Amino acid sequence: MQRVADIKQLDESRMERDGAFAELLRPLIEPGFRLALAMLRDPSAAEDAVQEASFTAWRKIGRMNDRGKLRPWFLGVVANKCRNTRRSKWVADVSIGVPEQLTVVSAEEQALRGADLRRAVARLRHDDRLVVVLYFYLDMPMEEVAAVAGSSVGATRARLYRSIHRLRPDLLIEEALR
Repeated sequence: MQRVADIKQLDESRMERDGAFAELLRPLIEPGFRLALAMLRDPSAAEDAVQEASFTAWRKIGRMNDRGKLRPWFLGVVANKCRNTRRSKWVADVSIGVPEQLTVVSAEEQALRGADLRRAVARLRHDDRLVVVLYFYLDMPMEEVAAVAGSSVGATRARLYRSIHRLRPDLLIEEALR
């Protein structure tokens, strides 16, 4: 009977721990999904990335020293899952080969496509897109963007500056960073 009581107590403590983790993670799921959706441009892949990031966070939350930095840490995990997803998709696309039907795009259509900001952001490299999405879409402070990106605030600010310049070369950068 003691063994049954021990197992019951262990299950109860797991449920309490899982509930506490769920409460910590709940406000981070929506920003994580928005980040993943902006990075992957596929809702189901974004959901998978956030789910995998949540599982990774659940496994590694005990190693985290400063719970005040949970948001940038979790979004960094989401960004890494997105990077891995894009890499595996790239490998699959390369192994499949060229699509059967190639379309020729007119210069006018190309210019119209280039005017779409979402497509322009999608054409940025992963690390550039990450800082743009975190700063402008998720409205995170530069310090948290740097923590997620894994670089210093100065390096992150420079990456953001260069990324904005790639998106709109004629935009006054100081105006965008206010």
